[in-house]
Amino acid sequence: MGKPSSAAEARPRELPPLNLMILGNGTKPEVHTHAHRLAEALECHPDLIVSGIDLASDTDLSGLTADIAVVLGGDGTVLHTARRMGDHPTPVLGINLGRLGFLADLTPDDFLIRLGDLAERRYMIDNLMTLSCTLSPKSGPTREFRGLNDVVLRAAPFFHLLDIGLSIDGEEVMTYRGDGLILATPVGSTAHSLSAGGPILPPNAHMFVVTPLCPHTLTQRPLVDATHKVYEMVPLVSGVATVLVIDGQVQVPVACEDRVIIRRGKTPFPMIRLPGHSFYRTLRDKLGWGAAPPGDRGVHVHPPV
Repeated sequence: MGKPSSAAEARPRELPPLNLMILGNGTKPEVHTHAHRLAEALECHPDLIVSGIDLASDTDLSGLTADIAVVLGGDGTVLHTARRMGDHPTPVLGINLGRLGFLADLTPDDFLIRLGDLAERRYMIDNLMTLSCTLSPKSGPTREFRGLNDVVLRAAPFFHLLDIGLSIDGEEVMTYRGDGLILATPVGSTAHSLSAGGPILPPNAHMFVVTPLCPHTLTQRPLVDATHKVYEMVPLVSGVATVLVIDGQVQVPVACEDRVIIRRGKTPFPMIRLPGHSFYRTLRDKLGWGAAPPGDRGVHVHPPV
């Protein structure tokens, strides 16, 4: 058998067309407009295929056969999509039609000018850590939830103070007194936990953040701990309305001594990142991280663009 010619060696490997599914929150009229606009542009590209458009809110997405799911909406739409994909997620590329856009950080116009990057596979996949939450009530069936951002145990109307016991790997750690308690993933560290005074973790960290909501004493501070451990939160006062919230979207009433058990999820959630994406740039651009207060005329070193 002869040796391949140098021309054959230099010939680029032909890639099959990339199959994309368009998803979004169809209750918003602008989502329909953008979905069909993007679909038309994708269909004109020879190396990209649109397998369909699904803007329903209740479709089972665990069996998608597309290479990439293009999700139109805000971060809430991405979180909702992650739950619907379950333990069989398709890599997601978020297109921001909402306000902040931390998970979904591309505008529709940005997406359209990056089609070549997609076709040539010039992207990376961030496998974001998920969480598994088990609600084990004193009475009634056990329930399982999957989350990407956080689990929050908080007061419900009429918003009395809560006492919440925290155990880690079976060891009683502390009783928190306040409005509630947040347990967040690295991705969720920039959401509710951050607004409650918690630290920022990079998305590839292998840690959970435990952040008290409006603690009754100043000595109760956020805690960062490892993800191979099992965390348990238990409301300790009877007669106080309490609710369990998953990713800010799923709300379940809980009672005194119901157990909320959180572990690292078995399956990560894959997010597509195009060239030039930077976690720190997103912090600066989306959250104003490190920005000088208005009127501050001191010397500031600006990071490179």
